[in-house]
Amino acid sequence: MRGLMKKMELLLELPIFYTEDKEIIQKSFGTFPEESPFIHAPFLAKLLIERAERQILPVIYKDENELFFICVKGKKGFYLTGPACTNKMDFVRLHSFYKCYGITRKEEKYPLRTTLSRIAAFAAVIYEIENGIAGDIDEILKENNLAKENIIQKEINRADLEMQGVYEEICHHTYLEECYIMECIREGRPEDARERINAPVGNTGTLSLKEKNHYKNLAIAAVALSTREAMKGGVSPASAYQLSDVYINRIDQCTDIDELEGYSGKIVCEFAKLVAETKKEKGMSVYTEQCRDYIEKHFHNKIYLEDIADAIGISQGHLSRIFRKDMGISVQDYIQKFRIERAANLLKYSEAGLAEISDYLCFHSQSHFGCVFKQYMNMTPRQYRDMYKQKEFRSG
Repeated sequence: MRGLMKKMELLLELPIFYTEDKEIIQKSFGTFPEESPFIHAPFLAKLLIERAERQILPVIYKDENELFFICVKGKKGFYLTGPACTNKMDFVRLHSFYKCYGITRKEEKYPLRTTLSRIAAFAAVIYEIENGIAGDIDEILKENNLAKENIIQKEINRADLEMQGVYEEICHHTYLEECYIMECIREGRPEDARERINAPVGNTGTLSLKEKNHYKNLAIAAVALSTREAMKGGVSPASAYQLSDVYINRIDQCTDIDELEGYSGKIVCEFAKLVAETKKEKGMSVYTEQCRDYIEKHFHNKIYLEDIADAIGISQGHLSRIFRKDMGISVQDYIQKFRIERAANLLKYSEAGLAEISDYLCFHSQSHFGCVFKQYMNMTPRQYRDMYKQKEFRSG
């Protein structure tokens, strides 16, 4: 049985835990890192086991972060596995997940993403292996009040299939047009890109049967291509993916077809502008670039000048002098400014609460976050959200 469960782990890329005592969770069957919620938060296993004791079919539990966990009652004990998600997680929800289960890591990894049907199928297989009884996927979903959610998920999956032809839409400008626009991004020429994009190109093809999905898909493709070309143009991966996250969130929440239609052009020009700005900054010290890159990667943790200097390999005093000379502000002021810019984007384009944003960006408290935000933006975070959420991309 142990060998079979180890193979199951490798197949699904999730650890499987077994216990005959809900108070004690043993190691997983395989060699996965022991950073599972089942290890760090015993209450989770206890909750699942108590539910499994009350029903015959496997338990599929969905937590507050929209992550799924499985518990299968066996002949003597219980099998537990997870987490898995069915939708893309943003970084705020990912951070919330780690905090909820008391898992501390410098690098927070995204959980496995799969379909609800596959999660139920995995539960059914473990159930059948252990008990010798076939588990019906639809019945398992129904037993866990997830049947309706599975229908919705299938519709989302059907829409995702339309993305397979997404790059063909970009090519409707003709291959040479695409090459020229990608060149504008790589070389940092936003004005040339804007001029070419605004030129009439005739009819365009259709990515989706629904007009809104059509423009959403096209915009997402533009983000993917532009991110790649911007990095080729010298933009750091951290900066490129930061801008990518901003636009993905905007696209995801935008419901206005006219705004969606204009997104591809905006995205291309914005990435080209980022390349141009990066090329101007290339004259700065390599230490300043490394310092900025460190801040972009660690902004949601506490950052000390000593840590940055140690990571770069120079003294704190030397780093402070060089950074101020290149950027015109101190390292700590730059960190503060960077976090406020991230906060502004989250207030505009996410549904995260003020406390969540404050915690994610590592402010001492929500009130401290509010004071600092007001210093930079001349209004409170709530006022900022009310002002810009009403104007742009308010969901629903």
